[in-house]
Amino acid sequence: MSAAANPPLSRDNGTVGHRRNARRLGAGGILELAGIYAALVLVLLETLYPLLWVLFGSLKTKQEMLSNIWGPPSSLVFQNYADAWRIAGMGSRIVSSVFVTGSALIILVAVATPCAYALARLRFPGRGLVLAVAVAAMLVPPQVMAIPLFMVARDLGLINNRLGIAFVYAATSLPLSVFILRSFFVTLPADLEDAARVDGASRLAILIHIMLPLIRPGVALILIFGFIEIWNDFFLAFLLLRDPSVQTIPLGLVSFFQQYDSLWTLYFAALTITTLPVIIVFIAMQRQFIAGLTAGAVKG
Repeated sequence: MSAAANPPLSRDNGTVGHRRNARRLGAGGILELAGIYAALVLVLLETLYPLLWVLFGSLKTKQEMLSNIWGPPSSLVFQNYADAWRIAGMGSRIVSSVFVTGSALIILVAVATPCAYALARLRFPGRGLVLAVAVAAMLVPPQVMAIPLFMVARDLGLINNRLGIAFVYAATSLPLSVFILRSFFVTLPADLEDAARVDGASRLAILIHIMLPLIRPGVALILIFGFIEIWNDFFLAFLLLRDPSVQTIPLGLVSFFQQYDSLWTLYFAALTITTLPVIIVFIAMQRQFIAGLTAGAVKG
C-alpha cells in the first residue's frame, strides 16, 4: 500500500473536523455548549479561588495583606508557616487529629461493613425496621443530641479521651456508611456467595475475602466522607475535648484566632497547613471516589 493511500494527519484535517462538528451542532448547539463551558469555568473559579486566596494570604507580610488583599503576594514569606506552627501549637493538635480521625475511620469500617452486609444479604425478622432506623438516624444532627451525648460520655469516662471521641465520631457516621455500603452489597451477584458456601467458606470468610475486595469503591467513599467530616469537625470536639493537650486542629484554629485576630497571615498559614491533608487524601483517592459515586447506584 502506497503512502498516498494513507495521507498523514495535518492541521488542515483537524480544522476540517472541527468545522464538520460545528455544522453538525448548529448555532443553537454551539451556544448551548458555550454556556456549559462558561458554567463549568465559573464553578471552577468559585472553587479554586478561595483556596488560592488563603494560600496567597499565608505568603504575604502583614502590611501587604492590608494593601493587597485579593492579589498574589509580591514576595513569598514562608516564615509565616513556622510562626503559625509554633504559636498555634500545630504539632500536638495535628497528632491529636490524626489519631482521632484514623481511629474513628478504622472503627467505622470495622462496624459498618458487617452491618451493611447483614442488612443486604441476611434474612431475619425486623431487618426492614433496622434499615428504616438507620436511614432515620441520618436525619438527626449531632447538635440535637448534645446534652444526652455529653452526659453519656461523662458517665463512660470519654471526656478528654481521644479514643473515646473516636468511638463517638464512628457512631455519628455509622448510619450513612451502612446505607452506602448496603447499596454496594446489593449490586453483587448472589452466585459468588453460593459458590463460596459450597466450598465450605463461612459468612465471615465470604465477607472478608470475596465481598470486601469487590466493594472497595464503597469503602473508599465512606472513608473520604468520614475523613472530611471528622477532620474538620468543631462541635463534638468542643463538647468532649476540654483539655488543650488533647484538642484537635479545629479547636486550635478557633483558639488561635480569638487570641491573635489581627495576625491574618499566620491564621491563613495555619488554615493552609490543616487543609493540605484533605486535598492530598482526595487527590490520592479520587478514582475510588468517582467510582464509588456510581458503582452502587444501579442494581445489577
